Amino acid sequence: MKFAFYFFIIAQILNFLGVSAEKVTKDTSEFYPIKWEKVRENDQKPLKKIIWKSYKDDKSYFERTNLKKNAKKNLEKTQEASTWRNRTLRFSFEEIDMPDAGEKMGLYSIGAYDQLNPSFYGGITLYGAATGRRGGFFTGGYTLGVERQLFDNLIFDAGAYVGAGGGGAAAQGGGLMIRPHIGLKYDFTWSELGLNYTYIDFPYGDISSDAIALSLDIPFSSLTFNLEDDGLTVADYFGVDWSNVSRHRSHLAARVRAYSPASGSKTTSGGVLNNSLGLVGVEYAYFLDDNWFTTFETAGALSGGVGGYAELLAGIGYRLPLTKNDRLALLPALTIGGAGGGGVDTAGGFVTRANIGLEYRLSSDLSLIMDGGYLTAPDGNFDTSYLGLNLAYVMEIFAQDQKGAPLRKTDPVKTIKWRFRPAHQWYFDAQRKGGSSRDMQLLGGKIDWMGGDWWYLTGQGLSAYGGGAGGYSEGHWGVGILGPTWKNLRLYGEMLIGAGGGGGVDSGSALLFKPSIGLEYNLNKDLSLQTGIGKVISKEGNLDANTFEASLVWRFGTPK
Repeated sequence: MKFAFYFFIIAQILNFLGVSAEKVTKDTSEFYPIKWEKVRENDQKPLKKIIWKSYKDDKSYFERTNLKKNAKKNLEKTQEASTWRNRTLRFSFEEIDMPDAGEKMGLYSIGAYDQLNPSFYGGITLYGAATGRRGGFFTGGYTLGVERQLFDNLIFDAGAYVGAGGGGAAAQGGGLMIRPHIGLKYDFTWSELGLNYTYIDFPYGDISSDAIALSLDIPFSSLTFNLEDDGLTVADYFGVDWSNVSRHRSHLAARVRAYSPASGSKTTSGGVLNNSLGLVGVEYAYFLDDNWFTTFETAGALSGGVGGYAELLAGIGYRLPLTKNDRLALLPALTIGGAGGGGVDTAGGFVTRANIGLEYRLSSDLSLIMDGGYLTAPDGNFDTSYLGLNLAYVMEIFAQDQKGAPLRKTDPVKTIKWRFRPAHQWYFDAQRKGGSSRDMQLLGGKIDWMGGDWWYLTGQGLSAYGGGAGGYSEGHWGVGILGPTWKNLRLYGEMLIGAGGGGGVDSGSALLFKPSIGLEYNLNKDLSLQTGIGKVISKEGNLDANTFEASLVWRFGTPK
């Protein structure tokens, strides 16, 4: 299943996408104007000294003074507890030459980057095929770049991407992809439009091409929190600027879907595609205001004989409440993106979809969403209606604007605890189609929601970059437990279920089970190192391999 890093890229956007780039400051003196006059302590004794007294004996001045002192203390506490970080959401498109004479492939990308300092940025990026005939080609990885302002609106930008993936029967070899870029961006304040020279190379394959890429950067800011500070009030967190912040809804949803391909849908070999397809995936939605929302979603095939089929979509929707208590709502949406793999004929990979959902709020934190829609590949031979069921974890994110729900000074602010784990894994003697076995190496990431000090829910995605399995990718959901800490060491264990396929690996229908145990060493309150051993087992295929992994653990918080 060719969807590298889908679970963690959506969850990282959960952390990044919360807020706009608008920076608002306010002079606190506007809130507390004070008027003074000179008065004599005793009119009958004019030679007595002059003292200062609040205007018209306004005793509330002293209360306001105390409030100002408290606000200053709260602001200092805020600076320790939370930080607004500058970040960027980047979209790009480029067309590269393929090994076959005259063949080209159009690649789109979605990236989320953190401004590490005034010059350097870094983050995660996902690439997918949108034009050509390699639908289902995806890679995911990490980008590091540098930018410098040359003139008022002109910015120099250079960087490099390293990732893994493949698919679409492309000549990606082992799957390792390297992409340096250099170019210029023009700053329009709300966005930056870039033009870059890029070079895409698969060192273990036959794809090697330069290209001209067009990019669109959308700046935003979001909060990172100190995990030790929880339960403060809005005033504690934001000080005197609390009135310039609002709450925006977002949700992260686990989903299952049943596709019913229309007549005329075909496989890449020309066969009829008439089997029902089962898909699992994840979606992240961020609300721009009370109703309009953006959505990023992915899914991969779990049944139907198309192991390796995957989707990455983005779009916009509208939430229409149906009841006064907001328990029921309609969610129509339009999305576009890339899809393919598993022998499904999506041609170049570009797909569009229209759907509508019915949401039922189970609680303030959970929603059940039933949805249906229609997806089509305009250049291919794949059209399908579908029905889906989604379990959504609902969150509220602070934004530096007035477009969301207003805050009150005394509202409590809670912290959701997360972990992000860049990971490297080795599969030993991984079974291949045809009966052979060979070691393979994978690169990916994991995102954990901490349910407590000893357990967590996790979403994980990895793609092969070595071992001749380019195009193999997998995604998992699961649960993990943590043992007690002893001298900065603690044991952990995980049980995962998900899907994987591609790259000639014998994963059968794509359903995988992945148990593991390991040891974690705490470097400090934010970072740890992990090593672990485990198994990856295919339900219907012959894949049954021992695994070893090494991961870096980064702990962070987001507001709730």
